[in-house]
This record gives sequence, structure tokens and C-alpha cells, in this order.
Amino acid sequence: MAKFKYVAIDVRGKSLSGEVEAADQKGARQLVRSEGLTPLKLSRIGGNDSKVSKKPKKVIPFGKSEKSATAGSGKLRSQGERVGLDFLKRLMELHGSGMPVADAVKLLNQRLSDPKLKEVAGFLWKELAEGRTLSRAMRSLPQYFSESSTFVIEAGEATGNVTPILKKIISYLEEKREIRAKVMASMSYPIFVGLVAFGVVVFFLAFLLPTIEEMLLQLGGELNFLASLLVEGSNLVMKVGPFLLLGLAIWLLAIFRWSKTETGGMAVDRGILRIPLFGKIVYLSEMFQLTSLLSTLIWSGIGLTENLRLCEKTIKNRFLRHQFRSARALVNEGKSLPEALRKFKFLPLIQLDVLEVGEKTGNLGNSMEDAGNSFREQLTKKIKTMTTLVSGAALGFAFSLVAMVAIAIVTSIFEVSKSINY
Repeated sequence: MAKFKYVAIDVRGKSLSGEVEAADQKGARQLVRSEGLTPLKLSRIGGNDSKVSKKPKKVIPFGKSEKSATAGSGKLRSQGERVGLDFLKRLMELHGSGMPVADAVKLLNQRLSDPKLKEVAGFLWKELAEGRTLSRAMRSLPQYFSESSTFVIEAGEATGNVTPILKKIISYLEEKREIRAKVMASMSYPIFVGLVAFGVVVFFLAFLLPTIEEMLLQLGGELNFLASLLVEGSNLVMKVGPFLLLGLAIWLLAIFRWSKTETGGMAVDRGILRIPLFGKIVYLSEMFQLTSLLSTLIWSGIGLTENLRLCEKTIKNRFLRHQFRSARALVNEGKSLPEALRKFKFLPLIQLDVLEVGEKTGNLGNSMEDAGNSFREQLTKKIKTMTTLVSGAALGFAFSLVAMVAIAIVTSIFEVSKSINY
């Protein structure tokens, strides 16, 4: 009999290690599986190392250049999120049917045909085979899996409830992408109209208006007040505009550098929340994500203090994160969650009342889920209002510019034509 050292994952996704005695590798593997574990690595003690299964195809770690490029480009980041979402869906299909997480990742590494998905699966399987948990492995791929998703999966691994966690994450990511698509679709038309209107105005001022001005001078007329105002205004913009843009760029750069400091970041994020309509959208988005994650974590069975610690890391707005951290400290001291949040005015009063009732009746998870649904509805309405206002403003601005230029030219020509005697 020989001794074998193994690294395996149990049905809850936890990494375990130990030793077994068996005649050969096959027998050792069967012993490990008989204990309800999925072996990842098996090596003989005092002999040459050997693996339980075929050595996975070596995956080149994702380099810093790819990570930085992904983080710096909105388009690449969106593509990365889509790849991560597709992988979670495939993982959910296998793990939801009863297959252990490690086996599901291994199978995806073997069966997936999409190069990106296969690369992700190969990297995760390599990390799992070295004894890391799924959440820790995913944390090494921030271009595909957000920090909030990995923390929630970590909570699911701690309780053995990975399946409902994956369902919640997939639902949230799909809804997030749907909201983003609606915003982009609603904004594309007014942006297009605004650009066309700007192009028409530039054409009138740079090419057509000088020709008409020269023609009027030959006929003994001149541009009226409105046309002259447009010409002088365009000349002023051409002279002063570059300096204004340079000053604006310097100011924005200074604000950006200041926002990297602790004090500046708090002030900037607090100022963002005070912007009419846009600040409300940012707040509702943060609250929707927070309450959705909290409801999922509460149902997973983890203690409230640990739930709050995990959720705090998912809040992007630094001012809101500071407020939530202060409320969490009160909860750790024995205060109730609604009472702590009420002290820092973190949630609307009506939502706090709902949470208070849920906490007293033992249905805090349901109350938190209801709050999340309420925030989602409010967020959808605010986004619709914003896109309607932006569309109307863009169309009104474009119509005003074109109409002003057209009226100035037509009235100038009309005044000259009246002075011509036939």
C-alpha cells in the first residue's frame, strides 16, 4: 500500500486536502470520490508526483497589458462583462443540474468552442487544481468578473449555496446590461441629430454665409443684425474656443487628480449625488445593487455582519460607502440595521420602515428583496425621464440653430431684394 496526498473540492466548492492509502492512483482516486469529494490533484508521497486526471492544457495567465487595456476601454470592458456572463450561464447550467463546481469548470474547459470562454475556463480550472476556491480564481480575472460578483460567490461557497447565488448574479448582470442598452439606444438618436445640426450650422457659417455676404455687398446691401451676430459670434468662438477648451481640460484634469485623494474623492462623489436627475440615477443604481446583493446573502444563511462587510466592498460611490461603513459599525455594536441606516439617512424612510418590519418578523430577506424591486422600478423611471429630456433638449437645440441661421440669411436676402428696382 502506498500513501497519496490529495487536493479536492467538496460539494459546496470548498478546497480540502488530506492523505489516503491505496494500491495505486486509481484506487486512491476512488477512495477520495467515495468521501463525496472531487479530486483535483493527487501525488504519491515519497515518489514521483502524478495527477489524478490528465494535466489540463497550460493556460497563459492574463497579462497586465490585457487587464489595463480592458480597464481603460469602455468597449473592451463591456465585451469582458459579456464573456463573463456567458461563462456564468454555462457554469450555472452544469452546476444547477447537480455537477460539482470543479467538475463543471473542467468540463467547460474541455467542451467550450468559443476561444475566450475556453481561455477563461482553462484559467479557472488551473487555479482550482492548485487548491484555490472559485471566487478567488475569478478575482484574478477582473476584466471578466466584477468584484461584487466574486464576493457574493465567496459567500455562497461559505454556505454551500452556490446555485442560487449564480442565478441571482446572472439575473442582475442581464438586467444591468438591458438597462445600459436602453440608455445607449435612447441617447444615440439625439446625439446623431445634434451632430447633424452642428454640421449644418458649420456649413452655413463657414461656406454659405460668406458667399451670401459677398453677393449682398455687390448688390449694395448688407447683413441684418441677426446675421451679423451669427458671423461675429462664430469668429469669436474660433478665436477664443481653443483657449476655453484648454482651460476646461486643465480644470477637469485637476478635478480628476484631486478625486484620487481621500478627501477629494469623498467631495467629488458627494457632488455627483447632488447633480439633478443624474445624481438620483447614480444613487438608485447603487441602492438597487446593494439591496439585491443583501437579500441574496441573507437567504444564503451568512450572518448579517459578514453580509454587510461583503456588500460594503461593492459600493462604488465613496461617499455612500463611507456612510454605509459608519452604519455597519453601529450594527457591529448591537444596533439594528434599520436604526443604523436611519441615523446616516442612507435609505428613504419608507424603505427603512419596510426593513424594520421585516427584521422584527424575521423576514428581512423578503423586505430587502422588496426594497430592491422598488429601487429597480424607480431607476427605470428616472432613466426614461433622463433620456426623454436629453432627446427633447437635443432636438430643440438642433432646431433652434438651424432655424436661426436660416432666418438670418433669408431676411438679409429679402431686405436687399426689396431695394432692387426693376
